Amino acid sequence: MKPDFFEIGRRLLAESEVRKLLAIALDQAIEMSGAERGMIILFDSDGQNLFETARIFKNEDIAHPEFEISRTIIEKVKSEKASICLRNALADPMLGKSKSVSRLKILSVICVPLKHETNVFGVLYLDNRTVRGVFEPETCAFFINQFAEFISLAAHQALERKRLHNHVLHLEQILRQNYQFDSIIGHDPKMVEILKLLAQVADADATVLIQGESGTGKELIARALHYNSRRSKKPFVAINCAALPEHLLESELFGHVRGSFTGAIRDKDGWFETANGGTIFLDEVSEMPPHLQVKLLRILQNGEYSRVGSTEIRHCDVRIVAAASRNLQTLVKQEKFREEFYYRLNVIDICLPPLRDRRGDIAILAQHFVNKYGAKYGKENLRLSREVETLLMNYSFPGNVRELENMLHRAIVLAEGQVIEPNHFPVNVANSKMTSTSKKQLPPFREAKQQVVEEFERNFITEHLKISRGNISQAARTAGIDLKNFYAKTKKYGIDPLAFK
Repeated sequence: MKPDFFEIGRRLLAESEVRKLLAIALDQAIEMSGAERGMIILFDSDGQNLFETARIFKNEDIAHPEFEISRTIIEKVKSEKASICLRNALADPMLGKSKSVSRLKILSVICVPLKHETNVFGVLYLDNRTVRGVFEPETCAFFINQFAEFISLAAHQALERKRLHNHVLHLEQILRQNYQFDSIIGHDPKMVEILKLLAQVADADATVLIQGESGTGKELIARALHYNSRRSKKPFVAINCAALPEHLLESELFGHVRGSFTGAIRDKDGWFETANGGTIFLDEVSEMPPHLQVKLLRILQNGEYSRVGSTEIRHCDVRIVAAASRNLQTLVKQEKFREEFYYRLNVIDICLPPLRDRRGDIAILAQHFVNKYGAKYGKENLRLSREVETLLMNYSFPGNVRELENMLHRAIVLAEGQVIEPNHFPVNVANSKMTSTSKKQLPPFREAKQQVVEEFERNFITEHLKISRGNISQAARTAGIDLKNFYAKTKKYGIDPLAFK
């Protein structure tokens, strides 16, 4: 059977956990070669084992591989950086004398080094103890010349992702130790970058504009800004600009004097007066009427405002944080939002990613909501079934984190046993399936490999630019790539470092 490199590459790239990736790769190798058992070892520059996976043909782990695999063969390939492919290891003049080969009665064996450039960082080992000559010459050639190169690429990518992930986790740990970010759940690099930005700007008085789809947690970010600032002891006032009629919004924002309009029977403080010394959060600011945008410009410029029905100038000391789920730049171009107001708001811009773009956080968020609502309803020992875990990972979440929370709230209320099943979710969610790519002609090996390489390089360059906030020299240094080559790759993939500043 001809191997589907495109599908294998897709599966390996989709797997972020190194051990799972190695298990997938090893199962594929055992299936294609006819081996009885296999092993992949990855080691560091000092030769110390980082990861080790051993499997048998039934797609099961080997409990004690140190007693089942020939370490003599593995060490020989590791030290000599050359492949071994034997029809009968017992008959080999050198290896036949090995205690492990003799004890295990190894017949057919393939062992190839895994390389990145000229460095060997691992080995792929396959053997069969029941059939002599099970590895035909074309099988040996395939694994030495093609499959090992393919797995080397995937394994090296996995190690780089792991290193980058550890760096991000370390940064997140430092941020969470020094700031109150408990309400913001997630380890995705995009969210860690946002936490880093929050830490930098929290204590400044600069206006902040938070943009993102509905349900991404814009108010949580606004509260984190307030409670990590010197204004934390003063009020935090949240206002939904889309929730009030236009004729009431101005009065609510700035207050009014008695007799200013029908029903104004006494003077009333506005929200800006209430929030004095603290933070005012203008949610859905895109829905604010144009004439109120003009009045807010005055507050943004010098802190001055007047109550409705009064000419008296008042002053307030308030930090303004605004949020919008609609793209304000688009609205400005359509002349539906005042350009000068947009630029006054957009001093510090925070863009929240949708949940579908931070899938690594879905499991963490789901467990958080299970714990939260499980405790609320006295169901502390609830857990998600494997089907539900798969369902959540494949769902698109148009309502983002809020939708995830609501659906888990519902599921916990409906759950009768200890396990949350798909039938506890709304029908449209329970019946959803991951969109599959259309069938197309599979590319040859070199083209499939090139696609995998390019996707990895593009993501790798992007992640390092995010961490360095667009500093090319710093990104190249942390990535371990020559500055000239790093710059060339940004040009190759059309990546603009300025977009990450």
